This record gives sequence, structure tokens and C-alpha cells, in this order.
Amino acid sequence: MSLQFATVAHASRFSPPPKHSFHSIKGRSTAGKRTVGMPNAGGFSSPPRAMPKACLAGAAASADAVENAVEEAMMPKHVAIIMDGNGKWAKDRKLAAGDGHRAGWKNLTTLISKCCELRIETLTIFAFSNDSKRSQMEEDLMMRSTENYIRTDVKELITRHGILFSMIGNKSRLPVSLQSSISWAEETSKGNKGMNLVMAANYSGRDDVVQATKKISSKVERGVLRAADIDQTMFEQELMTNTLESPNPDLLIRTNGELGISGFLLWQLAYTEFYFVDKLFPDFGEDDLRQALASYGCRQRRYGQRKN
Repeated sequence: MSLQFATVAHASRFSPPPKHSFHSIKGRSTAGKRTVGMPNAGGFSSPPRAMPKACLAGAAASADAVENAVEEAMMPKHVAIIMDGNGKWAKDRKLAAGDGHRAGWKNLTTLISKCCELRIETLTIFAFSNDSKRSQMEEDLMMRSTENYIRTDVKELITRHGILFSMIGNKSRLPVSLQSSISWAEETSKGNKGMNLVMAANYSGRDDVVQATKKISSKVERGVLRAADIDQTMFEQELMTNTLESPNPDLLIRTNGELGISGFLLWQLAYTEFYFVDKLFPDFGEDDLRQALASYGCRQRRYGQRKN
């Protein structure tokens, strides 16, 4: 495992180690779509590739490197972000927790617009998990701020950029009003041709794997499927990300200096490139996003193949 250090960022490659009603992505037609399991590069947006020339020459991660990445078709098609540090951002400024959430959502809107501008096809954001240890007061605040964000900023993004909004996670355990907002955004953006914006809310990678296993087990019990026919491709088609053309993120960004994935997309991140940055999410701006994309453009992706 290699670990690169920058002034405020750490970049590395890792391989990630009661009955619910789960919510998978809906909206975009999957006709002709090919989904592939972890060991196969087909589930990602780009095949194994060599190091870009600019990186071989020792070029630093910069805006120029981002442009080189675009020119050399190195731009990731699917980016995932763990938005970490909103609470600490507010605490450091002696503000209320709600101020941190609002600052985080505001910054997210800026980053979404930039991703649309850079023609990134899918952006998956980890809003909150189903096992976070927040107080009831902060939990309620998070739900209200998420609902407000969907009703305001997401609504504007749907109009301005034509994004296709989807949610993955355990929708049934969210407040009814938030469920309604999510359904509204999904229905309103249905059929849009812009960037896929996937919000993981009340989501757990372990639960995602469990619910996929239950679906396959049910098919075996009903005689619809033989156990011998189960493979990774079939399993991936039962995950919550099953309608995305590139279900496995090419690049994962996590803010707040935490070197972990917190149960996010456990199956899908098997061969994803990781980028960790010390900045808190409300402070992670467009230039920081460009640095992350430039770092990705300098990676040699092998999907388990030996290094040249």
C-alpha cells in the first residue's frame, strides 16, 4: 500500500475489507447497460492504464494537471465524497451544529456545479449513515437540513444543470416529510440527461450487501435461480447502485483527515482510488477538488494486475 502526502492531503489505494425496506437508485433506463463485478475493470469508467506522461515527468498536482487529465481521458466518471467535518467546523468557530450543516450543504452545491462543468457523470455523496452516534437533537437537525437542501438547492440544480437525483439507503426509517422530498426530487428529475447526483442517506455498506444477499437467496428458494449460477456480476446487480452505468466510483474523496470509509459502499470501492484531505468539508473548495482530480489523473490504475 502506497501513501502520498501533500500539504493537507493524503492519497492512497486501499482494498476495503432486523428487516428493512431499502431504497435503490431509480429513474434512468438500464437498457443495454453492462454491470460487472469487482475484479473486472468493466464496472469502472476506465480500463487499467499507465501513468500519464505529465506525472511521469514529475508534474505536481495542479490545475494544469487536471487539464492534462481531461485531455488524456483520465478524468474520473464517478466521484464519491464522504462529507466529513461539518460539526467540527461549527465547533471551531463556536457556532451551533446547524450552522456547520448549512455551511456544508452550501459548499456541496458549489462542488456539484463544478462537477457538472467538468463533465463528471456521477457524483455520490455520503450524507449520513444509519449507525452514526449522534444525539437525538442533532439527528433531528440533520434530517431537517437534508430535507431543506433537497427542497431548495437540489431543486435549483435540477433546473439549472438537469441533474438526475437518486437516493440510496434505508428510506423507510427516515421522517415521512424527508421521504416525500426525496421522492419528489427523484420524480421531478426522472429522465434528465445531466449528471447523476446520488445521495447516500441512512446508508450502510454492510446492509447493502445483506439486502442483496437476501434478494438472491429468495430467488434460489423460489427456484428462479440456481446457486451454481450466482457470480459477482449477478450480485452487483442486486446492490443499491444497480442502475448506474458506472456503479463503482473511480475516485473517493474524504475530508476531515479521517483515513477510513465508515462503511460506505463496501463492495463498490474495491478498486477505487482514495484521496484523503485534512480540510473540513465546508472549507473543501473548487481548488481542492481540482487537486483531488489531478491526483487521480496521476494514478496508475491496475485493478489487481501487477505493476509494470
